[in-house]
Amino acid sequence: MSASETVMHQMFSQIVAEYHPFADYLGYQESEDKFIIYYQGANGQQGMVVDTEGNIIADSTLGTARTAGLLAVGVAVLSLFFGGQSDR
Repeated sequence: MSASETVMHQMFSQIVAEYHPFADYLGYQESEDKFIIYYQGANGQQGMVVDTEGNIIADSTLGTARTAGLLAVGVAVLSLFFGGQSDR
């Protein structure tokens, strides 16, 4: 394995560990303008699509750390909205 492949595997392994802490990184596939990262989760083999800048474009699993973070932000926004309404 080349040095660049080793670095790519390490980087993608960290992404999987961050967003899917209970999944195992399997590998990646490269296309013209994106990467598909494969991981083994509770529901079998899954995938994430990452662009060339490292942004996650798609994820086949909903129950991710990222999803939980977005849910927390949504709840905070709703709390502010309803909290502000009750003061009037």
